[in-house]
Amino acid sequence: FEEKTKKIEEKIDAPKKPTRAFTFGKPWAIPEMSLLEYGPEASISSDESKLVAEKIEETLINHGIEVRVNQIKPGPTVTMYGLTPGWTRKTRRPKKNDSEDDNLDEESDKGTRVKVDSIVAREKDLALALAAPSLRIEAPVPGESIVGIEVPNKKALMVSLRKTLEHEKVNYIKQEMGIPLALGQGSSGEATITDLRKLPHLLIAGSTGSGKSVCINTLLVSMISKMTPDRLRLLLIDPKRVELTPFNGIPHLISPVVVEPEDAVKSLKGLLEEMIRRYKILEEIGVRNIDSYINHPKAIEPMPYLVIAIDELADLMMTAPYEVEQTLTRLAQLGRATGIHLLVATQRPSVDVVTGLIKANFPSRISFAVVSQVDSRTILDSSGAERLLGKGDMLFLSSDFPKAQRVQGAYLSDDEINKLVNYWSTQEGPPLPEISLELPVNDITNPDLNSGDFPQDELFSKASELAGRYSHISTSLLQRKLRIGYPRAARLIDQLEDAGVIGPEEPGKSREVLIQS
Repeated sequence: FEEKTKKIEEKIDAPKKPTRAFTFGKPWAIPEMSLLEYGPEASISSDESKLVAEKIEETLINHGIEVRVNQIKPGPTVTMYGLTPGWTRKTRRPKKNDSEDDNLDEESDKGTRVKVDSIVAREKDLALALAAPSLRIEAPVPGESIVGIEVPNKKALMVSLRKTLEHEKVNYIKQEMGIPLALGQGSSGEATITDLRKLPHLLIAGSTGSGKSVCINTLLVSMISKMTPDRLRLLLIDPKRVELTPFNGIPHLISPVVVEPEDAVKSLKGLLEEMIRRYKILEEIGVRNIDSYINHPKAIEPMPYLVIAIDELADLMMTAPYEVEQTLTRLAQLGRATGIHLLVATQRPSVDVVTGLIKANFPSRISFAVVSQVDSRTILDSSGAERLLGKGDMLFLSSDFPKAQRVQGAYLSDDEINKLVNYWSTQEGPPLPEISLELPVNDITNPDLNSGDFPQDELFSKASELAGRYSHISTSLLQRKLRIGYPRAARLIDQLEDAGVIGPEEPGKSREVLIQS
């Protein structure tokens, strides 16, 4: 009996074996929503909305346009009024030789429907009557048989990020293993939440002070407050040095926030190598995308989502326009299947920054208030952003909706960001897989021209052979004969000069060929 008792005690005292061999430390825990604040509660009075609706009807009737306001949807910044077009009234005068009974019938009104264009043409008259800085008319509202007029509220209401993140749609995206992005509230008062996997990349533009940087912080916080570092990793590029650097220290970061444009180009090229490596793994397993890989029993290694956030694209384009454009384009074209997504922002939506290649690969876009209609067309391919009110007022364009949605962006204070960063930086969890941004040895991102280590172009021999056929050669000739772009042709000209094949540059003249074949 004593021997059996000892054996039982030894079994009880024996250390328990871990159930999983790869579990080290406690698992990562999602932060509580109490770290974020609700913000002040406020609402728009119904009497004010009814008064504006009566003014709209009265103003249009004074201009001979009959409408009826049958929808009022108050939002945080603007209130949307739904107008149903009425009839154009035409009265026929009775003839003298008709009887009185016939005259009564003939005096009844006859008319046709009010044209939508006639309502749109009275935009300035409505703005004058309502004393509004600007109006936006949707004619018609997508999916409804009404004309929508968005009238700015006298006092804009603040939209808190916490209230938006507590919406049931966030939990649904989380259950579907998606990446939730809480944008704010729409013009009708509904929460605007989307899944980054479906976008799959987002281009953000807006003038200074319109709320662009706050929007990027809001999107980052909405991701890290709902996703652990083993499912989401971030690469933050902030040439302005002050907008994204508060996120330093959270375990989601692949590396500290990149602030130097030269290092940013290297990091983007390093992610290209990571994307190619992931494609090889997917090919080896025999799956098409990261979603199938995560649920596959033969998964070799954990593969978290990678989100790249760039706060100012214009600074990078000034440093290395060709390399940045080509790298971002390739990441946008191929990154979705491997779980790589881009959030790119700029305050200068001109064609030299937001090029045609970049726009073509960013179908989802956000535009804040811009200076001119030209800037609005550059970012959204349509006008309307020049009429926005600023302070988070945005137009959100995605493939889910045929037209841009008006949204009031959620507000996030610096204290809320610091609380969330402190939570993540003090938490200890299982070790995370290292994602290397190192480039191969033969890939030189920023070569030193004076040291002679610039990689020779593959077409150098063809360009040298072509130069031997002519007495003079130019960049445009190389473009036509070799069918290449201007940047590559200009580099070939420089390399031919360094090799002594052609002479030095003379203003307004083509290069003289020194070595004839």
